Amino acid sequence: MQFDWLSDLTPALKAQQTWHDGSYQKEGLFHLVYNPRKPFAISCGASLLADHIRRFRFSPDIITKMGQMRDENGHNIFTESFLNHLQRMRLRVNVWAAPEGMMLLPGEPLLIASGPIEQVFLLETALIYLVWRSSQWATRVAVERWDSKNWTEEDTPVAPATTSNFDGWKIRAEYIGGAMADEIIDSIKEPSRLPDEQEGLKKIWEDGTGAINDEIPLTQVRRLYKSQEAIGDIWLTEAQEEIASVSRTAAGMTDTRTGKVAMLRFTRFQNLYQPVLVKGHPVLPAPRISYLRQRMLKQLEAFHHAKLEEYPRGWFVG
Repeated sequence: MQFDWLSDLTPALKAQQTWHDGSYQKEGLFHLVYNPRKPFAISCGASLLADHIRRFRFSPDIITKMGQMRDENGHNIFTESFLNHLQRMRLRVNVWAAPEGMMLLPGEPLLIASGPIEQVFLLETALIYLVWRSSQWATRVAVERWDSKNWTEEDTPVAPATTSNFDGWKIRAEYIGGAMADEIIDSIKEPSRLPDEQEGLKKIWEDGTGAINDEIPLTQVRRLYKSQEAIGDIWLTEAQEEIASVSRTAAGMTDTRTGKVAMLRFTRFQNLYQPVLVKGHPVLPAPRISYLRQRMLKQLEAFHHAKLEEYPRGWFVG
């Protein structure tokens, strides 16, 4: 059974409000925030989002369905002008996300989106269920392997077949997160629940001007390495990314936990956030999920050696 993307009308109603108040074209920067209970999160679901955008359209059938929706007083929920606008709309949202299976530290969003605020709102349900929820499922399983220090596999289990619904997304995410075959089978027997506040979903969207810092919108995280060892995450604004030369072998940062400025010397770096949508067009190829699982396990192994509780992260200072 396919998921009904109109089962939650809140995002579409927020988009309609921007249409009627004239703010629909206003550009915004947003972070999709996941606050893990453990000291890390595992990024997951970005390729599901790209695939969804490849297929989803405001088709005549969807527009007709929306036009037939009524409130408790029998009035149309969506206005004719807004529905006509949706039929003409061309998606212009840009989305960046960490590669699936990548470890993210507290304060680092799962995903960064920019574009017309109306269009970002229209994507909200997909972002919650495909990216936020997948990351939660993957993180939960990965934490169990982290706690047991079990991050090696001689043979990667065959990737399970998945379907385009909650059960399929859950199986996929838990496989990437390192679940064993019997755990995945047991998971299938459990009903997949929607996100709720008990699972930590209190504020999934935060405007980019306030997601990490009230004045500085994060747009990139640069992970620094000495040889193969990760030694720190530097957070960058768009302007800082322009001046942070790729030829650098040292960079200063203000640690978010201690407030102290530190100079990190490195041999190479990795930009964590990669394009998923460019002007509304998916640019992320479909990956082999067995590879994503292997990446996740390598992340657990590497960061255990990096002493995660002491791992530096914070704002670039030059």
